[in-house]
Amino acid sequence: MYPKSERFQGLDLLTIGVLVVDLHGKILFANLAAESLFGKSEKLLRDGHYATMIDGAESWIQSYANNPSINFTVQGQLTELHCSPQESVQVYISINPVTDNPNQLIIELVPAQLALQQRQERRMSELSEQTRRLLRNLAHEIKNPLGGIRGAAQLLQSELKDPENREYTEVIISEADRLQVLVDKILVPYRCLYQPCSVNIHEILERVRKLVESEFSEGLEIIRDYDISVPDMTGDKGQLTQIFLNVLRNSAEALTTKMIEGNAQIILRTRVVHHVFIGQIRYKTALNIQVIDNGEGIPKELQESVFYPLVSSKTNGSGLGLSLVQAFVEQHGGTIDLKSNRHGTNFGILFPLSISKNNFYKTKYQ
Repeated sequence: MYPKSERFQGLDLLTIGVLVVDLHGKILFANLAAESLFGKSEKLLRDGHYATMIDGAESWIQSYANNPSINFTVQGQLTELHCSPQESVQVYISINPVTDNPNQLIIELVPAQLALQQRQERRMSELSEQTRRLLRNLAHEIKNPLGGIRGAAQLLQSELKDPENREYTEVIISEADRLQVLVDKILVPYRCLYQPCSVNIHEILERVRKLVESEFSEGLEIIRDYDISVPDMTGDKGQLTQIFLNVLRNSAEALTTKMIEGNAQIILRTRVVHHVFIGQIRYKTALNIQVIDNGEGIPKELQESVFYPLVSSKTNGSGLGLSLVQAFVEQHGGTIDLKSNRHGTNFGILFPLSISKNNFYKTKYQ
């Protein structure tokens, strides 16, 4: 049994995989992220040789051994990581000397898929925040003149005697009210205070399921695939209810044709997952909730922008539902993404979890 080197234990806090190696092929240390990446304990990794695990590593390290220099570096090289004889993963590798020991090198490993996902999440979050900030400012600018227009139309209506002319002012008032509702919807995420408490996610999902089933009563089957060992999470009950009501309703509305055919189906799935990244942070445990429908999918050209405000694939949609969902998910420290093709759409939501509580939802699901 190899004890972990106390000198490098701080590397366990990093979210990227890190190996400390010597110049002869021996792995001296592997942090927790590297253990997770390889699917092996540090002891098993230290029994191995990095040259058999990382394509190109031997030539890069031999290059350093031939000409040792504190300035030596390999940055972000795409290569193959062999986790097992049957499994390999593409990673970005960086290599640097240990500053006070020229006979040791630090190898950083970032899965290519993870790097791409993080870039996409960061880009989406930045664009969404910019768009929301613009809409918030625009909404405030619209409200004042909108109130003036409505007030003026009401005054004008009171002066008009001809019923035909009064119809025009009624149109103005009606459209001003419609715009006011739209503006209020845009401002919802900024008005709702986040009020966290201990939440049983299955109770939220059951409440939402019943609401959607009562709204779409014909031809829709909602299948519950719950992991009843999921512990309580910390969250805002109102916001969580709104998140899943919007997502589930969005999925149901995409199943109109399937409902007529009598084979519309939505799966609600919950799982505890381990060693996952949410944004830039690595969590030991997280809650993964999936809402999967068997509809015709979201058009490919809309998939990257579907969470932006005022973007909708529905002809009568406001495009605010999924934007609100993303805002509330982010307030809970989570992420949401979707996978969609002609066979259906899968909305996946990840929330950080603390498993210190054991308030499991024991209800038997029929």
